[in-house]
Amino acid sequence: MKKSLLTLSATTLAMCLVMTSCSQAPTEEVTSSSSEESITETTVEPFEPILITEDYDGPILGVENWHIESHAYWNTFINDDTEEEFAYATGNDEYYLADLNGDGDPELVFNEKWGLNNGYHTRVYKLEDGVISFAEICTGTHPLGTCNYEYFGEVYDVDIDVTNYSYYTDVYDPERNMIIVTDTTTGTEYEVLWESLVWFTQDEIDAMIEEEEGGSTDTADIPSDDIDISYSTAEPVITDITDTEKEITFYRDDMEIEGKLYLPEGDGPFPVIVLCCGLMQPYSDYEADAQGFADNGYAAVVFSFIDYSDPDGEQPTDFSNVFMSETGDLYAVMDSLEYLPGVDIDNVYLWGHSFGGFVAAFAGCDRESEVAGLILVEPTIVAGEELPITYEDGTSATLRIYDLLDSCNLDTVIYMGSHDGFGDDPTSFDQVLDVMPSAELVIVDGADHFFEGEYGQQMVEDACDKIDSWNE
Repeated sequence: MKKSLLTLSATTLAMCLVMTSCSQAPTEEVTSSSSEESITETTVEPFEPILITEDYDGPILGVENWHIESHAYWNTFINDDTEEEFAYATGNDEYYLADLNGDGDPELVFNEKWGLNNGYHTRVYKLEDGVISFAEICTGTHPLGTCNYEYFGEVYDVDIDVTNYSYYTDVYDPERNMIIVTDTTTGTEYEVLWESLVWFTQDEIDAMIEEEEGGSTDTADIPSDDIDISYSTAEPVITDITDTEKEITFYRDDMEIEGKLYLPEGDGPFPVIVLCCGLMQPYSDYEADAQGFADNGYAAVVFSFIDYSDPDGEQPTDFSNVFMSETGDLYAVMDSLEYLPGVDIDNVYLWGHSFGGFVAAFAGCDRESEVAGLILVEPTIVAGEELPITYEDGTSATLRIYDLLDSCNLDTVIYMGSHDGFGDDPTSFDQVLDVMPSAELVIVDGADHFFEGEYGQQMVEDACDKIDSWNE
C-alpha cells in the first residue's frame, strides 16, 4: 500500500514553526515622465529567508491557519480549515520560507536528512494559481523513484550514475538564498537554477501511483501464489579463527556464500540468530551486531548474499531476481545450520535489515515451522506487496507478502529509526502490524536507516530482551 508522496511525510515541521508573517507584498513606485502622464512601475522588495521555529505564526503557502503533526520521522503540515495535509518532509533539521525565484512570494523549503549516506536533500513547495506543488533536486522527473540525481546530471552535464550518486547531496543555503548540490568527494558545488526544478502536484502524484500499481484494481483479496525457491546445497567449510569465531563458506548451487559464526563463551548448543544483510551490503557491515548477539548468549550467523553484497557493484533493477537469489542463499544457510558447532537448530531466529528484512520475513512465513521468531530492522516489506516472479522455465507467479504475513503466527519485532527518511513509505509498517497481531513496532530515537554504533547496540540488547519475553 503506497501513500501519496505529497501527503506522506509532511510533518517534520511540527514543532519547529517560527518568526513573523511571511507575506511581503510588492510596492508601487510612480515616476512622472511628463506633466500629462505617469508610468507605474512595480518592484519587489527583497525577501529575507525566514527560519521557521515555534514562534512563527504567519501564513505558509497561502494557508493562514495551520499546525504541524510530528510522526516517527516525518512531519506533516495540516490546514486547520480543511483538515488536509499540504506539505511534508522526512528527517528534517531545518525549514525555511524563502523567495527562490524573486517574485516576492515565499516558497517553503525543507532541508531533509536521509538517503544512502544520510545526507541532506532539499524539497521545495510553491503556491501558484491556488495550487501547491513540490520539487526535489535528487529525484528530478521521477518523484516516486530513487534519489539518484539522474535528471540533475543531464541538465548540468555532470557524470552521475549508480556508482557515485550516493556521494552527492543538496541543501538550501539561506545566506546565498540558493540550493547547492555538492559532490562530497571533491567538494565541487553546483548552484541550482529555479528554471531547472521540475514540479509535481498532488493529483499528478496520485496518478503516478495509480499507474505504477497497474490501475485502481483492488488486489487485496487475491491470494499470494506459492513461490517455489529451487536450489541445491552442500556441506559448509568451517575455518576456526578462535573458539568463538569461525569463518564459514556455505554453498548454494555450487556457488560460495561467505559468512561467519559467532558463539557465546561456554558450552552450547545455543539458540541461533541468522542475520540477513541489506541490499548491496557485505556481511562485514553486520559483524558488530552478530558479536553483540553472541555477547548476549546467542549464536549468530552472518553472511553475504552471493549476487548483491558488493557496495561498488551495479545497482539491481529487477527485484524479482534479487528476491529469488537472496531467498535461495538464505535457505541454503538455514539448511546448513546442522553442520555448525554450538548451534541449536531447533531454536532459530531470523534477523534482517532493509531488503534483507523483507527476505527474512518471507522465509519466516514460508518455513514457519523451522523459525522461532523474526527480528526485522527497517525492513523493506513493501517491496513484496505485489512482486511478479518469473521462473527459468518461463512460468510466473505473484508474491503478495502481506497475504503471507496475515497467515504467519511468528513472534516478530520491527525496529524503525526516528531519523530514517530513506524514501520508503514509513507507514507501510502499519499494514504489517494490522495483519500480524504478534508483531511489535519499536521506534529507536536518533537511529537512521542503518542503526550503526550505539543504535545497533541498543537494537541488539532490546531484541534479546524481546526473545526472552517470547519464551516466557
